[in-house]
Amino acid sequence: MAEQTVQENTQREQDLTQSTKYVGLKEQMAFNLSAFFRDMSYALMGRTSYFFVEVLGLRRGWLGGLMLARQLWDGINDPLMGAYFDKRAFQDEKARRYFKTTGIPIAVLLVLMFLPLRFSSNPTTNGWMIMGFLMLCYIPFEAMHTINGTSYMSYYNSITPNIQERSGIISRARLFSTMGTAVIAGGHPLLLDFFAPDDIRAKKFIFAGLAAGVALVFVLYNFLMYTQVKERIVSPPQEQQKILSIFRGMLKNKLFLIMMLSSTIGALINSGNTSTWFYQYNIGGTKWEPIVGIMGLPTLLLATWMIPWLCRRFEKRNIVLVCGLLQILINLAFLAVGYKSIPYLLFNSFISALPGNIKGPLYWSMMADSVDYQEWKTGKRNDGTIYAVEGFLAKLVGSVGAISTSIIIEVIHFEENAPVQSPETMQGLFRVPLIIGMISTVCAMVPYLFYNLKREEHARMIEEVKQRMELKEAEAVL
Repeated sequence: MAEQTVQENTQREQDLTQSTKYVGLKEQMAFNLSAFFRDMSYALMGRTSYFFVEVLGLRRGWLGGLMLARQLWDGINDPLMGAYFDKRAFQDEKARRYFKTTGIPIAVLLVLMFLPLRFSSNPTTNGWMIMGFLMLCYIPFEAMHTINGTSYMSYYNSITPNIQERSGIISRARLFSTMGTAVIAGGHPLLLDFFAPDDIRAKKFIFAGLAAGVALVFVLYNFLMYTQVKERIVSPPQEQQKILSIFRGMLKNKLFLIMMLSSTIGALINSGNTSTWFYQYNIGGTKWEPIVGIMGLPTLLLATWMIPWLCRRFEKRNIVLVCGLLQILINLAFLAVGYKSIPYLLFNSFISALPGNIKGPLYWSMMADSVDYQEWKTGKRNDGTIYAVEGFLAKLVGSVGAISTSIIIEVIHFEENAPVQSPETMQGLFRVPLIIGMISTVCAMVPYLFYNLKREEHARMIEEVKQRMELKEAEAVL
């Protein structure tokens, strides 16, 4: 009877935690705007391959070398910054301090990396000097950017103990993140369309203006996070953790390892970033890239509304697998029909965006679940290491993507800053990235077959962790 009473009390506490709403409208909007402003910096960094080739004039080999150097630094920097984030002693806050200390330095370095540099009239000397300057800026930039981004991502877990509320918060935040990315990804080609493809001077001013604007809003994002958004779940360590023990704990997190395997596969099979060139040469102007892309906005809003509803009725793994299958079928149809008309491009953008817009936020919701799983498994809430390692692999995607871009444009005989491209090159701009993307989707879906955390198990796991913390606090008082 006593055991039954304890179970009933535990169930009531669990139901109360999962029914209480912790985040008000003002705080949610501050978090959403922060996501909007923050992801502009990631979107701008994603345009670096275009900037290096078209503005700085780096040869394809130089581009691959620079991306490789960045990738090597990321391999060292990201895991160490994540472990540092988890290792630091704290009491009632963990991430908030970094918004105060890193925002302005990151903004300054971001502007410096997008200056139209020219150090020497000798192309070889100039290339080496440009690469050296960029790496001097990138090394401190990336270290601070990593710990700043890790701090933000940790709020996916720490902003509320209600896992259902969490799914809604993450889906809305990812909506704003996507819109922030779209401002840069869509604004850049839209601005380019006002000028000739070989107008390098215009490209210099466009990138300088984008860098200045993104730097400004990045500072604003840090201000909002520091002043308006709360950390509600902070698990103070009983002692200073050692870095090796942090990483050993991460290796016990099977959910995280499954998701990272999927991400790694997606990184290794990467279609690069050739979409701007596709619209410039195949469709008749870069202005069509944001116009076609905006057709995904209705499905983005629909996905944001659907995700909490889907998560209450279906397992997240099953939702992801179904969305991946839909993406493959839609892309097969697009490959078969081709890009014969603007209306069809608009229609394809509309229908293909929904599964992707559902998968994206669900990925982050499942990543947050893996943090809970590791704390339940090891007793340590090492969210910093988890998000930093995930961030490293995301940047690996970008680096491999940049290398893939140089390989693709070489294979299809692309000519940079040319008025027109050959018919073979235009077909390559359409078919090659699409085929690579489908292969990547198929391979990346396989690891999710082994992701087996169910909703009921997750709720029980959260409650068990809470009880452990309460027991430790009671023992400390005694």
